[in-house]
Amino acid sequence: MNAKPAGILLGVLWAATALGQQADRQGVRPTGRERVTTSGHPPELFINCDSAQTQSELNLCAQMRFQKADDELNSIYKQLMALLPKEDRTMLVQAQRQWIVYRDAHSKIYEKMYEGGSMMPMAVLNCKEETTQSRIGELKTLLTELKLRQ
Repeated sequence: MNAKPAGILLGVLWAATALGQQADRQGVRPTGRERVTTSGHPPELFINCDSAQTQSELNLCAQMRFQKADDELNSIYKQLMALLPKEDRTMLVQAQRQWIVYRDAHSKIYEKMYEGGSMMPMAVLNCKEETTQSRIGELKTLLTELKLRQ
């Protein structure tokens, strides 16, 4: 992959993520969804993460892994919202919004640690993915308990 187009693509992805974070801070998206597309094509068409070698490729792969985790999180969140009684949904929305604030604040540590470096996006996205995977586990546990009570 040519470094210049990869750099441009990464810049677009990073800008889109920043816009998503701004929307999260404004409370627009309670699930934490930070969906990024690349000109209507799935990112997998542009890079094989098993053979990623450049930092731009590694950063893009980190973005794709985070998106995959975020998609799973959103799926579980929607299932929970469907099962919860109407009066309890507000609690889940509030908890999820607070979790998003935590996730973003926690990832800021990595942003500061790698500030100015080419691997900063990867470090931040890896942190977000790991934090999201943890949240997925929490929500899956809650979903299982709700299903058992039905």
